[in-house]
Order: sequence, then structure tokens, then C-alpha cells
Amino acid sequence: MASNESLEFASDDSVDLSRRSVIRSKTGGWRACSSIIGYEFCERLAFAGIWSSLVVYLTTNLHEGTVSSSTNATNWVGTLYLTPLLGEFIADMHLGRFSTLIVFSLIYLLGMGVITLSVSMESLRPPDCLSNEPCQKGSSKQIGIFFFALYLLAVGSGGIRANTCMFGVDQFDDFDPKEKLQKKTFLNWWISVTFFGGLLGQTIIAYIQDKISWGLGYGIMTAAMVISSLLLVIRTPIYRHKVQTGSPLQRMANVFFRMIKNRKVQVPSDPSSLYEVDSKEYISQGRHVIAHTTDFRFLDKAAVQNGSRSNTCTVTDVEETKLVIRILRIWVTTIIPSTLLTQAGTLFVMQAMTLDRHIISPNFEFPAASIGAFVNISMLLSIIIYNWAFVPLLRRFTGNPRGITILQRMGIGMILHTIAMLAAMITDIKRRKVIMNYGLADNKHSIVPLNIFTLLPQFMIMGTAEAFLEVGKLELFYEEASDGMQSLGSTLYAASIGVGAFLNSVLLTLVSRLTGKLGQKSWILDNLNASHFDYYYAFLSLLSFVNYILYLIMVGRYTYKRETGEDFEEDSNNALEIERINIHDGEGIQRGI
Repeated sequence: MASNESLEFASDDSVDLSRRSVIRSKTGGWRACSSIIGYEFCERLAFAGIWSSLVVYLTTNLHEGTVSSSTNATNWVGTLYLTPLLGEFIADMHLGRFSTLIVFSLIYLLGMGVITLSVSMESLRPPDCLSNEPCQKGSSKQIGIFFFALYLLAVGSGGIRANTCMFGVDQFDDFDPKEKLQKKTFLNWWISVTFFGGLLGQTIIAYIQDKISWGLGYGIMTAAMVISSLLLVIRTPIYRHKVQTGSPLQRMANVFFRMIKNRKVQVPSDPSSLYEVDSKEYISQGRHVIAHTTDFRFLDKAAVQNGSRSNTCTVTDVEETKLVIRILRIWVTTIIPSTLLTQAGTLFVMQAMTLDRHIISPNFEFPAASIGAFVNISMLLSIIIYNWAFVPLLRRFTGNPRGITILQRMGIGMILHTIAMLAAMITDIKRRKVIMNYGLADNKHSIVPLNIFTLLPQFMIMGTAEAFLEVGKLELFYEEASDGMQSLGSTLYAASIGVGAFLNSVLLTLVSRLTGKLGQKSWILDNLNASHFDYYYAFLSLLSFVNYILYLIMVGRYTYKRETGEDFEEDSNNALEIERINIHDGEGIQRGI
């Protein structure tokens, strides 16, 4: 009997790299996931260590100005959040999750090695600034090598972030009660290691970089990535792999292609005349049949049988595309909040660089980059308080297992983002008053006699806003997409952050140039003590408010997926729904880091 159990195959059609069925007792589970979790911890450590201190390194070591350092930092993080689209496409259409993860990990390791050399070798960075003399800018070679490495990391991260968590989930069999329970435990551990990996990067690594050596800080991150990558590869024989069923992006592209090709075809008045296949074909792909809806009827042309059926899209393919279009209308309104979020890693940190950072004793100086950790700490605390206190209370009045709807939660987050910008504006007004009182405006190297923790309100409010908006956004993009499009929904989440980061670069550059014309002093100067961050924050808060009005308009036109007549079963057990909320809240923490 024991022998038969040991040879029991996984019941979810998992295979090994050679496409052979895998034995449950010898593959997957916690034994396989330990290395995946360790790898994710190290990747989050590296990302947080680089991103939290990037604007500091660009200004103090590469001697870039305020605008250029901020835009270069946000352009990089924007790229990093958009490359998962590439990583997901390659995994779905060509290599599978594990092979994509390994290939992109090698790219990431190369980037870590080059950037560590760049910050360590004196010949690869400009000389330190001398007192009373202009700082020497880096050469084309020095700057080129640093940014080449930085963007190698962005590309490598795309394949890693798109596949690591899902590959970990693949190690558990949903048809086995014991492994299904283990998967939930895995997600909890996943959330924990990503949070603490990011927190260590923002604090310990940032301190080492700031006070000991940039080379040592980057060297620690590189060594951690090398060790975790080796462990990931060594355990290859015990991994389970799910057969990929095609890319959601490809199905969407095919719908638009067929719609254009059939643009002169009349859509039949009877939806049953449109092309559809038996539900069994979808079940084998982990998808469900979706009933026809009447909006975006122009897309129905793709399901009209016009010639060979092999080239015709099904009604379900078309309806999946309609769902994504509905989500995209909300997605557009999440870009501005993502732009505001990037301030916590750029201008907020620059504010911190001008303030007194000595705490506890005159010998200990708090790293400016580490104050960004309070965004994530606040986010974690807000999610815990929200789930354990507010959701049960609100559920009594609304009857909603979530307490409030996803869109209501996102709306609260947008309001809090506006408040965070107003708090940042008020703090900077206070900072400028102290600068004026002490006559420090003309000396960009002077430290303002104001404690760094004066900035805490804007960071804490920003973290609370993330607990509402980012978690709600992840829930909306994941749950409102169809079963076959949920991986795309998660990728859209990351893409909104990426586009928001690029928009920040555009806005900051335009505002700096426009406010500096006609003999006026620009709001954003290389001399931080003479800059008017308060004006810029006021502009962003206004922009955020206008975006919130647009969001309300889009919400008024939105219909939740379960109200559109789709062929999905309603959850009869509220506890199951609440459990899923908690999982997504945890994923929100992870994505926020």
C-alpha cells in the first residue's frame, strides 16, 4: 500500500521538464517551494536595496541634478514594472514558467554583477565632490555602464516577477486536499518573505550603502542572488510544471484581428448564431464558458463564422476581451495614483536628505533612503487593522463579505493619495520656513535643523492609501478578469505602476522647464533648499483630485463581472470569499514592496 502511494501521480496533470507525469511524493510541495521562497526573498532584498537608495546614489555619487536623478530613477522603475508583460508572454507562448525564470535570472545576475563593479571601482564612477568646487560629472563610459546594468536588472526582473509566485503555486495539487491547504500556507509565507526582504533592503542594506560602502551593500545583494539562483537550479528534478495553454494577449490580439477581418460582416441578432465550442474544451485549459453580453458589440464580428471555423474566435474569447476592456477603463484612472506613489522613492527622499537625520545619539544618522520603509510598514498595519476591525464591522451594515466593494475601497485609496500630497505640501512649507529663518536657501549643502521624522505623516498616509488602492486594484484586475485572463489582470496591475512612473518623469520635466521660463525661478532646482517642492505637491494633489472625479465617472459606467450574465458559480460560502480577500491583501503588500 505504501509503495502504491509513493508512486501516485499528481492528479492535476503536472509534468516534469521532459513532459512526463510526476510522482506526488517525490516532487512539488514544500520541498520544492523552499528554494522558490528563498529566491523571492533575495530578489526583493535586491530590488528594495537598489530602488530605495537609487536617487541618493544618482545625486551624491553620479552628481546628477534633482530633475535628472528623479526622472532616471522613475524611468528605471517604470521599465521594471512593464517588463513582466514580456516575461509573461514568453512563458505562456514559448518557454514555460521555469525555463523563463531561469533565463531571466541569468540576465538579472549579469546586471547585479556589472552594477556592483560600477559602484565599487573608482575608475567606473566620478571622483568625490571637493568643497567649494563644482562636482565633476561622470564620463559617458561611467554613466553608460551603470545604466546598462540597471536596465539589465529591469529586463531580468520582468521574467522573474511574472513567473516566480505562479511557479510556486504550481508545486501544489489543487485536487489533493492536503496540498490545497499547503498552498494557502505557502501564500502566507510568500507574503511574509517578500515584505521582510523588502524591509531589510530599505533599512539594513540602505544603511550599509550610506555609511559603510556602496560596493559592500551591492556585493551582499549580488551574493544573495547568486546563492539563491544556484539553489533554485539544483532542485530542478523535484519541480512540477504545468502545461501552458496559450497567452491571453494572443487570444485578445486574435479577437481584434478577426474583428477587423470581418468588419463588413453583419452581426446576427441572435447571439446563439455566434461561434462557440463545447465547455469541455475550456475545462481542459482551466477556463469557463462565458455567456454573451450586449456591450462592445463590434467585437462580436470576431465570432461570426465566415469561412473556416479554425480561424473563428469563440464567444468566450470575445467576452474575455470585453472584460479586459471594461477593466482598462478603470485602469486608466490608476495611473495618476501610481505617479504619486513614485514620490516616496524620489522627491520625498530628497526632502529627507536636506533634514537632520541624527536620532538616538549624535553618532547615529538615519539613512535618508530608509524612511521609505514607513510606507510599507504603514501599509501592513493598515491592512491588518482593516481586515480584523473594519471589515467585520462594515459587513454588518453592508452585507458584503468584503465590507465594502472593491471600487469603493479603491476610491478611498485615491482620496488618501490626495491627502498624502497635501500633507507633503504642508511639511515642505514648514521646511521652507525654517530654511528662510536660518538663511540657508543659498547653500545647497546646508542641513535644515528639522528632524527627518517630520516627514512621517506623508509616508504613513501614503502607506494607508496603498492598503486601500493597491490591494483593491489587484483584486479588481485579478477577479474581474475571466479565469483565462487572470494572469493578464495581475500583469495590468504592474503595468499601471510602470506607466505612472513614466508619467512622473514627464510631469517633473515639464513643470521644471515651464516654471523656469521668463526669468522665473523653477520650482525644482538642483539646490534642494531653494526648491519649491510645496508648489509641486500642490499641483499633484490637484491632479489627483481631478483624476478622482474621472474615476467616479468610470465607476458609474462599470458593471461587475458577476452581474453580466457569465457562466460562473456564485460562492455559497462567505468564509471562502473572506479567505480570498486576505490572500489578495497579502499580495498587495508584496506588490507594494
